[in-house]
Amino acid sequence: MLFQTLDDKTECVGVYADNQLIFDPTGFPPELNQTWKYAPYLRDLEVEYASFYLEGKPLSEVIPEYLKDDWANASEKVVAFRRSLALAQVDTYENCFFDLVPERFLIEFCEVKNKITEYILKNVQKPARYNFYKHVGMMLDDLSHRKVTIDRQKITTYLQSPKLKSHANNILEANPYVKYNQFGTRTGRLTTKKGSVPILTMNKEFRSAVKPQNDYYLELDFNGAEVRTLLGLLGKEQPPGDVHDFHLNEIFTEVETRDQAKVAFFAWLYGSRSAVIKSDVAKLTKFYEKDSLLEKYWDGNTVTTPFKKQIPDTSKHHALNYLIQSTAAELTLKQALKLEYLLRKQSHGSHIAFLIHDAVVIDMKSEDDDLLKSLVALMSSTNFGTFRVNIKKGKTLGSMKDIQIG
Repeated sequence: MLFQTLDDKTECVGVYADNQLIFDPTGFPPELNQTWKYAPYLRDLEVEYASFYLEGKPLSEVIPEYLKDDWANASEKVVAFRRSLALAQVDTYENCFFDLVPERFLIEFCEVKNKITEYILKNVQKPARYNFYKHVGMMLDDLSHRKVTIDRQKITTYLQSPKLKSHANNILEANPYVKYNQFGTRTGRLTTKKGSVPILTMNKEFRSAVKPQNDYYLELDFNGAEVRTLLGLLGKEQPPGDVHDFHLNEIFTEVETRDQAKVAFFAWLYGSRSAVIKSDVAKLTKFYEKDSLLEKYWDGNTVTTPFKKQIPDTSKHHALNYLIQSTAAELTLKQALKLEYLLRKQSHGSHIAFLIHDAVVIDMKSEDDDLLKSLVALMSSTNFGTFRVNIKKGKTLGSMKDIQIG
């Protein structure tokens, strides 16, 4: 049965199904199984979500001509309602949308959305990676409804800084939630949506203003994610220690520090050989067979990752970069899904707070400290072997310090 959700907030339970608005979950028809978009109260239902069929493409690209006018009219009314609510200073994040608009509009809007959902499910090919999109999308949606606690007074102190004023204003004016876009880049790396907390680009000066809802933040971050992904793609064994120390000791002959080894490696990897002496270039080229990866994962136009993600219209110049970045990004998301499942099933309220590049930040309760070893073990166990994980802990996002577990 086709249905539509009336709001996507956990506490705003409501669907339109079988020509009626239903606000009591016990009254949901048991055959609900097709809708446009996920909402947290649907997690335990087996539902097909049409929005994931589009893989990030705008609805305007796939909607049929006979529905375009109906959709345009319904969308214009939504915009008008939101504009009037904003003028009236009604916070739509703190209220259920269906309580703020006329019932007749909800029915009209849901009828149009039902027609669009039905069309897409019947006429758009289901993506081969649908299940991955679905599970990641559900996780990101759940994250987007967790309010971010920000010390606004601390952020305000930076309004006098010419360098940081603009970023401070962006944080102060943002809705206090992080809304990710899983289809915001070609490689699959996450971006944040406009108007939400810019957690991915937040200056380090502001991070100490971000506080957990529970007792502390725990950050699990892959050590050298891109390097380890490259090793995994080549089928090589993962170094148990720091990857850049590994390069310093096993590859380079002229650099003296870990940081120099890191800079030299990435210069070589992405094409700036002038930064690396010839003897080291020869050793790197022999150990990391870049050409073999291009032969395997790039057909001259499209990169296809080991996870079957395709990145078309890719030049040779960008192919290796896209392959490594995309694979590393997906690897992080896969690990986050494992962590999220464990926390939902076994914790006393600890939850993922943020995904920041190759790191997962967990909002921990102290009574869940017995899960720390399991969380680290899950994060480190990847499709490409055991990755070393850097672990940090702190009372704010900006004050986390390295710790050892076990």
